[in-house]
Amino acid sequence: MQELQNIIRAQTLALVIVACSPMIALAEAQATPAQDDTSAALANQALQKNPSVAALKFQVRALEERVHKSGAWLDPKVAIELSNIPIDSWTLGDHGMSGLQLKLQQTFLFPGKIGGRKEVARGQVREQRLLLKEREVQLGAAVKRAYYSLALVRQLRQVTANHVALVAQFIGVVRVKYEVGKVGQHDLLRLQLLERTLKDDLKSFQREDEALMATINAALHRALSTPIKTPKRVSQPAPSRTVKDFTSLAIQSRPLLRWYVEQARTRRTAAQQAAREGYPDLTAWIGYRIRKRAGADEGTDFFSVGISVPIPLFFDSRWGSQRRENMARAWALEAQRSAELNRIAGDLGRNIAAWKRAAQKAKAYRDTLMPLAHHTLDATFAAYQVDRADFASLFQAEMQLLNFERAIFRAEARAALSHVEVQALTGTQRREGE
Repeated sequence: MQELQNIIRAQTLALVIVACSPMIALAEAQATPAQDDTSAALANQALQKNPSVAALKFQVRALEERVHKSGAWLDPKVAIELSNIPIDSWTLGDHGMSGLQLKLQQTFLFPGKIGGRKEVARGQVREQRLLLKEREVQLGAAVKRAYYSLALVRQLRQVTANHVALVAQFIGVVRVKYEVGKVGQHDLLRLQLLERTLKDDLKSFQREDEALMATINAALHRALSTPIKTPKRVSQPAPSRTVKDFTSLAIQSRPLLRWYVEQARTRRTAAQQAAREGYPDLTAWIGYRIRKRAGADEGTDFFSVGISVPIPLFFDSRWGSQRRENMARAWALEAQRSAELNRIAGDLGRNIAAWKRAAQKAKAYRDTLMPLAHHTLDATFAAYQVDRADFASLFQAEMQLLNFERAIFRAEARAALSHVEVQALTGTQRREGE
């Protein structure tokens, strides 16, 4: 029982983190029956309704607006001033140079700057979209983990309920023998202890069932009490591809690996843009001065035009450093991608090995060992009723069958969960063999 609880906690922790925010409000909603309760259907519903996915979509939209902002020119400037007004007289006609100056100024960015800024902004949009895809992959995998864990809990609960009824039948037979003095009281007590232990397991399974249903429903942003159907048996064949094949698939499909590539590309673009940003922009203006007659001066209006450019004395310390910083970040991201790819390859190897072993074990136990365990228990029980087998043999046969049946369901669930892990690591929802 402790082993099952550990498995369930480990497999559902990520889903609880991403889905806990809407749980309080959903608890008050009215439950509605689920329409399609396959693992893929539930995962798709989570992608459509989970608030964390919606939040990332809005972030993508916000970054798309940044692209438009990056392509905007600087606003023109309009100025008006009173020029050359004597301190002791604020009248335009008292001095020949006095006038009302009107000025229009515009800065023209160096060619390529706007395009470079927009490309950096587009790279950030692509990065965020890949993060959104990664979140969708991991959320879908978390829902599937909880789904198969829920199926396992219900399968174990059904097996346990069957054995509660079976042990009750054994208790009836042993009680009759005890009453006529053929067996000791300790045999009866051992069966009663087993019966009570199994009934207590049923309560634990029910609590786990409720917790996993709440976890899945919270991820789907719906009432926590919404019913969820699970299969009576989970069948997942062993993988036919190699670790190398799955690693290649991860390189092509995993959004996280592509996110590292896109980030490095954006940093390189930003490095190139840093060099452009240091190029001097040209500022041009035109002015018109309105004047009045002052003595012999006719007061003719003046027109002026001018341009200015900054002198890039500190180009290297500002823009050169920024360029080198972005290049260093690009190299760091490429190294991080390599490290992440190594981790993914290692996790793929571990999960594929577990997947193969679990599928083999489930098949061997279901096809060979469990029928033999059933036959052994039936024969032992029949022999015990006519005093040709002892209680220890009966008890051992019962426990052996119970352990085999539980082991089959655990192995099938382990194969399904390993398949989900491989999907999460490769970033794909394809079924093995497709």
